[in-house]
Amino acid sequence: MFGLEALPKQKGALPKALPVFLASPHIKLATARGAFNLLNSFLAPRTVWLPSYLCGVMVDAFKLGQVTVKFYAVDKQLNVADNKWLNNIVLGDIAVFIDYFGFNLWSEWGAEARKRGAWVVEDACQAMLNDQFCEHSHYVVFSPRKFIGVPDGGILLAQKGGKLPGETLQPCPSEWWLDAFAASRLRAWFDQYGGDRLWFDLFRKTDPMGPLKPAQMSELSSLLLVYSIDYKRVALQRRENYRFLEQEIPDLALMPELPSGVTPLGFPIRVRDRDHILQSFYEEEIYPAVHWPIVEVIPSQFLDSHQLAQEIMTLPCDQRYDPTDLMRMITLLRKKIAQ
Repeated sequence: MFGLEALPKQKGALPKALPVFLASPHIKLATARGAFNLLNSFLAPRTVWLPSYLCGVMVDAFKLGQVTVKFYAVDKQLNVADNKWLNNIVLGDIAVFIDYFGFNLWSEWGAEARKRGAWVVEDACQAMLNDQFCEHSHYVVFSPRKFIGVPDGGILLAQKGGKLPGETLQPCPSEWWLDAFAASRLRAWFDQYGGDRLWFDLFRKTDPMGPLKPAQMSELSSLLLVYSIDYKRVALQRRENYRFLEQEIPDLALMPELPSGVTPLGFPIRVRDRDHILQSFYEEEIYPAVHWPIVEVIPSQFLDSHQLAQEIMTLPCDQRYDPTDLMRMITLLRKKIAQ
């Protein structure tokens, strides 16, 4: 979670160069899950095809509609495992592909799904600041809160023949938004001055309760996205930090090489005894994320995905970190692995 970005002193003119997710036709929503639900209602598919490794909230967003959710297999390297499922696609289905940690590992599969008449939806929630997105996608979904300090936000972008819904969205639930705003503001205070972690309690309360149904992005988040963020600086720092970790612990990296044009969410690694290592990090007030727990979400026959979910953790490498912070993580990690 990121602390609330500083408000601009004055609105002024639009920046000369907006990032792709703001420069193309789009709808601003309160959450990314709301964007998936909006697409589900608008496209009205018979079946939605989802990868076997994902955040369970996406499944919830699609299941709000009258749709059948089916999964296709993803292997332990997060590649699409086979093409058998493609033969079951019918015209008007939705096929969702995830840019895991910022990486597109699925482009050829997206092309095949599109040829069979599916609407191709790119989940770029972990890839918001990439230089470009898949040419085969009709729609791309983003989650700004994973990269910068805004209290709410989800973006639905249309490209390559995709048309945006024209319906008017309702405001996001005020009680939820006020808690999300408070968490973001308290986190910014904590980052600057330290103190208690009330922001974390609020974050744990609000994050799973974000609206599943489509709702408007707040005016505050919309203004912050346009006027308050130095996106080039954010992307550069994330890439530099990823490459630093890439050089120091290539043997643990799930994705050891960072392509040009990719701005990563974090640095995913695979380790044995993951939960024990996580606990050691927590004791040092370092909080790697787990993307994602899937036991109650994905059917048990997807063995590779479940094994990966038991071993994966994501080291932070975002714009708040410098080489000293990264070396502290590496030193602790090496120590725990050697024990």
